[in-house]
Amino acid sequence: MRVSDGELSAALGLPPGRLVRRRWARASSAPIELVSGDGREAWVLKHLGGSRQGSRPSFLVDPAREREAYDVLPAELGAPRCRAAGPTWLLLERVDGVPLSEADGLEAWEAAARWLAQLHGTRIPRASHLLVHDEAHALRWLRRALAFAPAGALSAVEPVARAAAARLAALPAVLLHGEAYPSNLLVEIAADGPRIRPVDWETLGTGPAALDLAALTSGEWEPDERARVVSAYREAAGGGPADDELETARLMVALQWIGWSASWTPPDGQRQDWLGAAVCAAEALAR
Repeated sequence: MRVSDGELSAALGLPPGRLVRRRWARASSAPIELVSGDGREAWVLKHLGGSRQGSRPSFLVDPAREREAYDVLPAELGAPRCRAAGPTWLLLERVDGVPLSEADGLEAWEAAARWLAQLHGTRIPRASHLLVHDEAHALRWLRRALAFAPAGALSAVEPVARAAAARLAALPAVLLHGEAYPSNLLVEIAADGPRIRPVDWETLGTGPAALDLAALTSGEWEPDERARVVSAYREAAGGGPADDELETARLMVALQWIGWSASWTPPDGQRQDWLGAAVCAAEALAR
C-alpha cells in the first residue's frame, strides 16, 4: 500500500503541499524513496514487504521484524534513527556514509569486525519477530541450493553441509544482523576513525556468531587481510569462532546464496562464485 503524502507530511511536520518525494537508486531488496521539504534534511522511506520481484525469498519477508528492530536495538549500535513507521513502511535517518565495500583500506573492515563483536555482545532483546538461524533454517537453505544448483553440482557438498548445519546449531546463540555483508554496513568518517552504521535489519535474529563474521569476510580475500579482519573481531570480542567454525559458516553462507532465488541476479559488485565457494569450503571441512 502506498504511503500517502499526508502521512509523510505529518511525520515530518510539514505543511500540506510542501512534501518532496523521489525514488532513491540505492540498491536494496525493498523499494526506497527520499522524502523532504522546506529545505529540511531528507529522510529515507523504506517500503517493507515490498521486495523487488524475486529479490528475497518469501519466507524471509516479515515487515514486523524490521519495524521491531528499531524499537529494540540499543542506540550505541549505530542503526539509523527511525522517525515514524506504519504497517508497511519506515521513515529512517539518511546515513551519510559509503558501503563498506567502497571504503579504502582495511581500517574500515576492522572497524566493522569490532562493530560485529559489539552487536554479538548485546543482550538478546525480548522481541516477537526475531529470525532464528537454527538447524532447520540452515537445512532449508541446503534444500533450496540443491534445487537451484546444476544437477549433481553439490553431491559431495550435501553430506558435509548437513553436518555443518548441526554443528552450527550447537554453538551459542547471539544477536545476529543476519546479513552482515559489506553492502549493509555503511562507513562514516569520524575524527576518531571509521564509524559503522548498519542498515537493512530485515533478518535480525539469533544464531551463531560465525554466520555474521562469515558474511562479513565472504568473497575473494588475500589470506593475511582476511586474517586481520577476523583478528580484529576476536580481540574486540575477547574470543570468537574458531577457524573451522568459520569455514563451516562460510559453507552455509554460500549455500544460502545458491538457494536465494532462481530468477534474481545480485547488483554489480555483489556477485560471487558461491558454488565454487561452497565446494571449496566443503573440501576444507572434509579433510
